[in-house]
Formats: sequence, structure tokens, C-alpha cells
Amino acid sequence: MMTHQDDSQRPRWSAVQLVYLREMRDQLRDRRTLFTIVVLPIILYPLLGSLLMQIAQFARPQGSSICLIGELPAADQLPLVDSSGNVLRQYSGSDQPLRITFHKPPLDRPAAEVEANAKEWIFSGVVHAVGLIAPAGHDRSEVQIKVLFSSGSDESRIAGERLASVLKGWERDFAHLQLAAQGMDIGVLQPLAMEGVDIAPPQAGGASFWSKLLPFVMLVWALTGAFYPAVDLVAGEKERGTLETLLSSPALRSEIVIGKWAAVTTFSIATSVLNVLSMLLTGSLVTRHLFASDATSAAVGLPTFSSLLWLWVALVPLAALFSALALAVATLARSSKEGQYYLMPLMMMGLPLVLFPMMPGIELNAGTSLIPVSGMFLLARTLIEGHYLLALTHLPLVVMITSIALYLATRWAARQFEDEAVLFRGSDQWTLTDWVRHVHRDRFDEPTVLQSLGCAAVILIGLFFARLVVHQAPQNFGQLTKLVILPQLGLILAPALLMSCMLTRSLRQSLNLRLPAGGAMGCALILGVSLHPTYVALSHMIRGFYPLSSEVQAALVPFEQLVNSAPLWMAIFVLAIVPAVCEELAFRGFVFTGLRQNDGGLRAIVGTAALFALSHAVFQQSVAALFMGLLLGWVTLRTGSLLPALMIHASNNALSLSLGRGESSSPLLTTYVLESTELGMSYQEGWTLFTAALSLCCLFYLSRGQLVSQRAAKSLASTSIPALQNIKTLT
Repeated sequence: MMTHQDDSQRPRWSAVQLVYLREMRDQLRDRRTLFTIVVLPIILYPLLGSLLMQIAQFARPQGSSICLIGELPAADQLPLVDSSGNVLRQYSGSDQPLRITFHKPPLDRPAAEVEANAKEWIFSGVVHAVGLIAPAGHDRSEVQIKVLFSSGSDESRIAGERLASVLKGWERDFAHLQLAAQGMDIGVLQPLAMEGVDIAPPQAGGASFWSKLLPFVMLVWALTGAFYPAVDLVAGEKERGTLETLLSSPALRSEIVIGKWAAVTTFSIATSVLNVLSMLLTGSLVTRHLFASDATSAAVGLPTFSSLLWLWVALVPLAALFSALALAVATLARSSKEGQYYLMPLMMMGLPLVLFPMMPGIELNAGTSLIPVSGMFLLARTLIEGHYLLALTHLPLVVMITSIALYLATRWAARQFEDEAVLFRGSDQWTLTDWVRHVHRDRFDEPTVLQSLGCAAVILIGLFFARLVVHQAPQNFGQLTKLVILPQLGLILAPALLMSCMLTRSLRQSLNLRLPAGGAMGCALILGVSLHPTYVALSHMIRGFYPLSSEVQAALVPFEQLVNSAPLWMAIFVLAIVPAVCEELAFRGFVFTGLRQNDGGLRAIVGTAALFALSHAVFQQSVAALFMGLLLGWVTLRTGSLLPALMIHASNNALSLSLGRGESSSPLLTTYVLESTELGMSYQEGWTLFTAALSLCCLFYLSRGQLVSQRAAKSLASTSIPALQNIKTLT
């Protein structure tokens, strides 16, 4: 039987080192690990390069079969092809020959019939593209040329593009010939002599290429290289029966987690580095061989040593982050086979953060620095491109966000190892009948973590499809009311109420409907009012970091007009009170209560804030909702009740609706409180500072006062949630 260990002690680094060396030794003895990390990168990319060179001969552009029907004007003075039928080099624009055949249909044949025959030639594969030449007027020098091709065939599409390019070049010379015949200066058609000059150093092109590709490849391999060792170090030890022995050793749980995490991070970095180096060497040699006489060879040459150095620096924290996530996810698996199934969801969750920096126009700025993983990706890319001042400016923010994400990931992994119910779950077969019987028979007063996450998933998926179904903007406030209330009641509140009734025994406890102490509600009301100027300033700052697109601004104008046209009390009820009640019952009610299980206070605050932010359609609103959700979650955990958070939420929404009508309000408000800005009505700086100080006083009271009522404390103490039992100390 495992002995209980006091994990409140600080970890001993000597014990961490022993655990680290043990895990490294076991993994290095595993032939599968050595093959994946060392052997596979060495042989994979050379084999892929060899295969690419074999296939390249089939991928090279083949000759195009092109036919011109009709006669070009001045064909004798300005030939398009040589005696062999090949397009002259000055028009083809490539060393690859392009052959064009001419066809002259009978003069009495209708043009529609000629075009129909040409289309049939293309569809049957006789030719790839056809150019129809027909006089457009009485002057034979003015002709109309129609290029026919089929976009369903790559060969036909390429042939059509090449034919259009050839005719464009010939048209320029034909115009020059006509001007010369009229005695006019040829320079009339080209009054400006333009020349593009690339002033970037020779290595800049290669740096731009590798700055986008290398971080993506490196991060994908870092995530892959972290997951398989993590599964073997946890799920594999469960199967081998060695995990119980390790946990019963004198080493603390924290020491075991740190040792395993360091080992997984080592393998993650090694996998990423070896794969990138092998890919670089093979890719540069293959490219140099395939494009020996092309500028592409210089653009994809080996990156500089400084570029690789910046990549390694950025790799370490991201590999540590991925390793912590992989280790936490691996603890959920009961076997190595089951653990393999968790790789794809983890990969799909991290892939958007890696792909986002590769989108056109995405650069390192104050807004993108706040995105985990993506910010570090962009920082590495900026350093590779040589913009050191820009990188240094945003370095503190990127480091802070990465450190927070790393702390949360490692804390999650540590909590997983502290929960023996997670580490030693049974491996019984899952059946629907047993699951339904278990859900009905083994209900608790409050939902579990999985049940709360399932409720959040149902809400977010429903909102996603509802936004796709709605195409037309509301024409009046009645339609706007339906557009707001139906999703709130049917897609947000209904899942929470149904799951509370079906999966729990107490609707009041599952929705966190407890009465806090008397002072908590009054403090929440003051906080909701005093916090609004700070919330508005935060929203304006977010819009400065992430400006609204013109499409979003145009779409919001009709909504604002409808809201301002309705009576204020009706707008507050529909757009402030109803959303506050529904969203708080769902997120700070059912979802928060489930995530708070097993001493998961921090998990509940951060998790519900993130899910609450995702429920908003506009990205800028989601960012602001994230910060508001963190505050509402903290207040809910502090008071042990949903009601104070609901009060803050409703008052904040009501003030936001009232702010737009501030210009028509009392002159005293417009003189001392409100002001008009480019983003709309806002608060004056002095009033914002005063209310911010008042909000801090309210937060101090919430952090120090006795806020849980005696009845709520007894209810919390009777539950099976250790985290809630800690709230008894507040009273």
C-alpha cells in the first residue's frame, strides 16, 4: 500500500535528478524510442529526398498542345512562331519550347460552330487550349481573341495561361509596329520606365523562407516527440506495474513529476532538433539539384547559424510546454494503446496556434504577443528575419504569456499525479448500458469534471451552428429580441438545466445557487458599477491591439441602431439581464461547479473564463470576456455562490447599453463623467481612475471579508469536493 507523502515540501533536486536519470535510462534502452528519435530522422528525409528526385521528372512541366484558329494581323511583319511552329523565345518567356499550330476555318462557317468545335477538341484531349481570332470591326487591325481552356484539367489551365501570356507579349510589339507605321513615338505606350530593384541582402530571401517553415516543422515535431515518451512514462508504467513502486518510493510526487517532465522535454527537444537538421541538409541538397539554374536554389539554401540559434532558444520553452501537456494527457490513459488515441486531439488543439503565424499579414505586435505558442513562434520568426529591435520590444510580453501557459500546464500535470483516481483507473470495457446505469445510479449533488466539460461543449457547438444558420440581419427590435433570447434560453440555459436535472441530485447545488453573506451582494453591486469604466477602457485597448475589420464594423451598425431605437428598459432586459442570467447559470453555475471538483479552484476560474470567451462571436468581445470571466470566476469561488457574479455581469451589461445614450443624458454626466471618442462614448480619465480605486477596495473586501453564509458553508462542507471544504476557513 502506498504511503501518504507530504507534497507541501520543496522538491529535492537530488531526488529529481535520480528520477530524471531513471526515466532517461529506461527510454534509451527502448529500441522504439531510439528509432523514433535518432534513426528515423536520419533515414526518413534522405529517403523522401530520393523519392522526390525520382518523381520530379514526372512533375516537370510537359509540353502544351495549343491551336490558334484564325489569322493574326501583320503575321508576315511580326511573326509569332518560327519555321518549326515553336513560339519565339521573346514571347514564350521560358527555355521550354511552346508549339502552336494554326487552323484557318472556311470563311462561310459560322463562328458559333467554330467555337463549338474548339471546345470539343479541348474536352476530347486533342489540344489543351485554343485561341479564337475573329475581327471585331471593319478595321482588320482590331481583332478579338478568345482563349478557351478547361479549368478541370491542369494541363489545359496551364496551356491557357501560357497562351494568354504569349499573346500579351505579341500584342505589345504589334502596338509598337502600328505606332511606327503612323510615324508616332513608340514611347507613348510606355511613358514610364519602371524597374523593380530588390535591395534586400542575398540571404534575406532564404531567411524569409525558413522563418515561416522551420518554426512550424520544429513545433510539430516537438509536440510529437513529447507525446510518445510521455505515454510510455505513465501509461506504459501502468501496464508494466512499475508506477506503484515509483509512487511508493521516498520521492515526493512533485519530484517524480519534475523528473518525468524533464525527461519528456529532453526527448521533445532532441526529436525536434534532429528532424530539423536532417530536413535542412536533405532539403537544401535536393533543391540545389532540382533547381540548379533557378533562383529557388539560393532562396532555400541553408539558413544562417544565428537563425538556428534563435530557433533553439524559442524551442526550449515551447518543448517544455508541450511536454507538460503531453504528460498530463498521458495520465488519463489506462494503457499505451489508449494513450495513442489522445495524440490526435492534442495535435489538433495545438495546430491552429502553430498555423496562425503562417497566415499572410500576421506579424509580431502587442496583440499577437498575447497568444500562447503563436507569440513565441512570431518572436522566433522576427529574430530570424533580423528585426532585433521589434523582437526586443515585445520580448517581455511573449515571455510573460509563455511563462503563464507553462506554469498552468505543469500545474495541471502535477495535479494529475496527485489524483490516484486518475492514475489507477480501471480498464473495464465501456458499454452504453453500463454507462447509462452508472449515470442514473451514481449521481452526486454536483456534476463531475467531464459532465461540466460536456455541457460546455454542447453549448459551444450549438452556438457555432446557430451563427452559421442565421444569415439575415434583424430588421426591427422584435426580430433582434428573438435572435438574442432563443439562443440564450435554448442553447445556453437549456443544456445546463437539463444536465443538472438528469446528472445530479440537487439543482440548487449543481447550479451554485447558494446565498452568500449579506455584504457580498452589496459589494458585488458596487463592484459591477465601479468596474465598468475600467472594462470600457480595456475594451478600447483591445480594439487598439486587434482593430475591427470593416466588415464587422458594417455588420454591427444595424444592431446598434436597433438597440438605440428601443426603450432603454426593454434593451436592458433583453440584452443585459437575460444573457447575464443564462450565461451565469451555465458557466459560473453548472460548468464552474463541475470544474471545481477535486480542489480545482484555479482550473474552474481559468476554464470557465476561456469557455465563456469562446461563446462570444466577435474576437475582440471574446478577449474582453476572458478578463471579465476570470474576475467573475474568482468572485464565485470566493463567495461560494453564483449570485454575486450574476449581479456584476448584469450591471456591466446594463451600463454598456446605457453608455451609448450618454450624450442625451444629464449635462452633469457629460461634463464630469462621460466623453465622446473615436470608438464611441467613454469615460473621462479622472472618473476612470476614481472608479478603478473603488473597484480595488471592493476586491480587497472580497478577498478579506467573511462572504460565505453559514448555510452555504454547511452545504459546501457536505459535498465531496475538497476545494469547497477549504472555503470553511473563510468563515
